[in-house]
Amino acid sequence: MEILAQDINGLKLLFPDQAGATKNAQDEERKLTTAQVQRGLVRKSVDSMTDREVEDNLRNLGLSPAGTIYSKRERLREALVPEEEQTLTPESLLSSQSKKGPPIQIQNAAEGQLLNIDKTKGGVLVLRGKVRLKIRSGELVADSVSIDANRQEIYAEGGVEYKDGNAKVNGDRMIYDLKINQGVVYNSKLSMFPSHFIGQKLKRLDEKRYLLEMGYFTACNAELPHESFQARKIFIHDDRSVVAYSVSYKVGGTSLFWIPVLYNSESGNGVTTQFGKNNTQGWFWQNSYQWSDSYPNSIFLANGYKFRFDAYEKTGQAAQLEMWKVSPFLNYNINLGYANYKNNAITPVYEDRFRNLGVGNVAVTNNVDRGELFPNTGLPYRNTGVNYDPWWKTDLRLNAKFNDFSRDYTRNVQIQYENYSNRQFDYEFGNRYQPSNSLQSLYTYRDVRFGLIRNLLNWNLNYTENRGDLSVGISMSRTLVYQIQANQYFAAQDTLPAVTIRNSSNIGTIPGTTSPIYWDLLFQTNINRIYGVPQQRTNPTTGVVDPRSQYQDFVLRSQTNVIGETGIRSPIAMGAYMSFTPSVYMGATKQTVEFPGSGNDLNSPDRDVNKAYATLLKQQSYQYVRQSHTVRLGIPELFLSSTYRRLDADKAEAKDPILGNLRQHEAEFALESYALNDWDISVRTVRDLRQFSSAYNPGLTNMQRWYYTVVRVGGFFDFVDGFTTRRPSLLERKRNFYSGVFINNDYVHHTPQNRSLSNNLTVSYKMGGFSWPIIRAFRSLEVGSTWYHVYKDSYLDSYRFFFKTDVKVTRYSGVELELDSRVTEPWRLTALAQGQFYAMNTSPELYTSQTGTNYDQTTIWEDLAAGTGAQGQTERQKTVFNINRFMMTLKLDLHNWEYRLGYSMNLRALPGGLTMNNQLTFYDQSVYFSVNLTNFSFGDSASAQATRVRLYRFRKRPLDGTSTDLTD
Repeated sequence: MEILAQDINGLKLLFPDQAGATKNAQDEERKLTTAQVQRGLVRKSVDSMTDREVEDNLRNLGLSPAGTIYSKRERLREALVPEEEQTLTPESLLSSQSKKGPPIQIQNAAEGQLLNIDKTKGGVLVLRGKVRLKIRSGELVADSVSIDANRQEIYAEGGVEYKDGNAKVNGDRMIYDLKINQGVVYNSKLSMFPSHFIGQKLKRLDEKRYLLEMGYFTACNAELPHESFQARKIFIHDDRSVVAYSVSYKVGGTSLFWIPVLYNSESGNGVTTQFGKNNTQGWFWQNSYQWSDSYPNSIFLANGYKFRFDAYEKTGQAAQLEMWKVSPFLNYNINLGYANYKNNAITPVYEDRFRNLGVGNVAVTNNVDRGELFPNTGLPYRNTGVNYDPWWKTDLRLNAKFNDFSRDYTRNVQIQYENYSNRQFDYEFGNRYQPSNSLQSLYTYRDVRFGLIRNLLNWNLNYTENRGDLSVGISMSRTLVYQIQANQYFAAQDTLPAVTIRNSSNIGTIPGTTSPIYWDLLFQTNINRIYGVPQQRTNPTTGVVDPRSQYQDFVLRSQTNVIGETGIRSPIAMGAYMSFTPSVYMGATKQTVEFPGSGNDLNSPDRDVNKAYATLLKQQSYQYVRQSHTVRLGIPELFLSSTYRRLDADKAEAKDPILGNLRQHEAEFALESYALNDWDISVRTVRDLRQFSSAYNPGLTNMQRWYYTVVRVGGFFDFVDGFTTRRPSLLERKRNFYSGVFINNDYVHHTPQNRSLSNNLTVSYKMGGFSWPIIRAFRSLEVGSTWYHVYKDSYLDSYRFFFKTDVKVTRYSGVELELDSRVTEPWRLTALAQGQFYAMNTSPELYTSQTGTNYDQTTIWEDLAAGTGAQGQTERQKTVFNINRFMMTLKLDLHNWEYRLGYSMNLRALPGGLTMNNQLTFYDQSVYFSVNLTNFSFGDSASAQATRVRLYRFRKRPLDGTSTDLTD
């Protein structure tokens, strides 16, 4: 204690201007006790808050309400709980200073020596023997420390250990500058759980940043890590985000790959690379790098980024960038892409599909026709070879909103923009057999080549503003369609600024009841521009179309629609088992049309058609009174609802010769039941009550006035829970395993003809979260089938069988399987009369050869036997059941890396034949090997840990599932 007091006196000589009166120890103890009580009260208060209260408090404090409820509560506690003060000790009480105290506090030292005291009170204080110093927000431990008053520097050596918040630095030597609050540690080791940074020199740039030079970082805590990232410069921020330059990944001292810049945040990153071979794409190499930032410093910066670069032997190269943001004020998803497409064609020669072990045979060629070899000469020589086309795509979806709840005021802007230079961009370069998100515990199914060809594009702009009960909206949109003859997109329909004004006000209650009365107001106007087939320029002199001119949009008609209505409605509760909701509205609608093209020309062939359409719009322009009354009777277990609708149109510009003034008159009936949780049971139909004109008189019978009757039964039966009430959400459930049967059946009855029309049935078994004796975990398993049956024309039936599973066999290995099959000729499974397909006394074989369609009857069992190949390849090629998609992936997890070896087979169809009017069907096969860096996170993310706990904590064996205490 005497040595410590001498050292403190030395500090007073070194920093005379910053020395002040010592604080009272009792006051310090009282303040510390008060702070501890405050922290305890805040923690209990935050834990008892509801989810909505936590989000509201975060918004009031200017903090982000994003993330799970666990991370939101932790964020609120950190904002409210004061920082813990240092534990009171005799040493800290002796060194306690006023607000202008010295920047250094000596907590421990074996001996000290003050050197070179002069008139300026300058000198050097040397401390030795387990020295412990408090330097502003950090703490320094070393064998020897020298404090220079003139230079305002601290020099430490021997077992240097520096702690600053969550960061812990170890090194041989350290120099710290008190004036700029920065320091350098040589031969340093920095630990920020769960990652470790090791380098030659570590600089503390400011309170929030560190710079590590010539160092490496790893998630392995071994003294000599067997895998790491080595970089020239590494910037480490206090929010655990890392920016590294000139990064190479090393395993056992050997560099495997290099990247120029690497960014990582608390949310983690993902790196994926895979290569393989495909029938139509040849050899391919696909790479993905994804990085995320849960709480960016700007409201405009994205929360996540994903860069992809792919190279294909037969179809070219493509680079894509995806950015997304999720926040209370701004949300967007931006997807950009550019491709150097390599033109190709299916090879006409036959190739043995069993060559090269049956997979990977390239079925395309890049030797394509590039035009005339000698243009404008008439010589029949063609220029053949490799030809490239630049493709690009832009997909933007944005939503920005502003809320002022104190004044009941909101604004919302939505933008959607899609543009593709070629409609097959996603089809050719969207084929990726990998997880679309490689963050910790957040796996989704990979993007598969499902044949997405973008024939339509949509551009939309919507602005909505709400002030109390008033809502005003303005919107514009354009729909584009791909025109084959012009080989590009052209406008199909435009909606010019459409204005919508709505107001719904509570004007009182029904006398004698508590049922409110609402007054609704609606005004809407829009102009639609409809386009026809794009046209080429016509010579005004000859009237002949110039085939060399560019295609341009052709406006077919412009249509205007204006509607305004007002009315009242009121939900009336008539006891506990009955409710009545009447509504009556009155208004007017006006529709007009113009034909900017040749439609207004008296000599135009479309003149009569356009005139008829204009007359139809005049019939739909009228004043009206609209009624809609709904009655609901029963309890949630079983209730009947009925809706009566009527629309009387008066003063129409043109009389409807069939309906007259009564445009709508019908009643809808529905019988529904919610007796079972997770089940939907309903019967629904509509009765037409309209009266038609005597001149029309269709002669409808009583049955023909009924629409189709739809019966729906669907739901999930859990073998563990049964029909008992389920918990509200997965986060509130005490278990994460499930086993049950999913059923959905839609039966449609042709009521006018009093016969069955169709039935669509899907049945599947779903199971997940279980462990078996020889299998570590069944993450998911689904087996099912779909049968769509048309009763009168059963040859239109369709069948589908599917199987999907994700199994973890051992701690480090797993398997993913997916199978989707379909029936390509369902009529061959139907025992129909002979005359329905072929004439009497004509064999199926002869009729098949005449029509080109196979009508040979078979059964499911005969077809399955033929599919095995036991009856020869000829019968195997004629099977009814065929694989639509098959995928198998073997997974291996080794220390934060996941390796995948996979095989996929997809059924594709292309036009073929000399006139391209036939269909070429074949299996597009791929073999690929994928490498994923899955555990690339330098932060202790509460949300990620909570997700892992939920996913892996509750594992049950199937036979014990029904007897396990679910309150565990």
